[in-house]
Amino acid sequence: MARRHGSTGDILMDPTGGATTVTVASLNKWSIDFDRDKEDVTCFGDTNKVYVLGLPDVQGDIEGVWDETTSPDFIRVALGDIPVTLKLIPSTLAPTYFFTGQAYLSTSIECAADGAVTLSGSFVAAGPWTMEPAEVLTARSGPAARDREAPAA
Repeated sequence: MARRHGSTGDILMDPTGGATTVTVASLNKWSIDFDRDKEDVTCFGDTNKVYVLGLPDVQGDIEGVWDETTSPDFIRVALGDIPVTLKLIPSTLAPTYFFTGQAYLSTSIECAADGAVTLSGSFVAAGPWTMEPAEVLTARSGPAARDREAPAA
């Protein structure tokens, strides 16, 4: 797989929560985080701390510049109660690699006299997220889980 520059990334959204995502104009940055709860289960006799992992807490951030043709729609979605479907593509040069799932959005606008009017927001998962081409992002996915599920030789 090739290394990519972020200039070819993309953010797609279906504001109804459906599967028909389209590019959201004037956005230029996204991040996604898969932090997991870590619970200390250290017991007497252990030689170091021991932890167990919980579920991934899928959330992230979106940024861009104000565009009066599309930014109001983004704000309306953030003010609504319906989760949207997001599709985050690291590079449109390899569009089969992406993260997707339903999310609740929040947003803010910043307007400074010495800069562009910017739009930023954050999202949290409103259901399962997947990484393509891969699997549902759960505590049961990943190399160790696949090894456990492999048939014995």
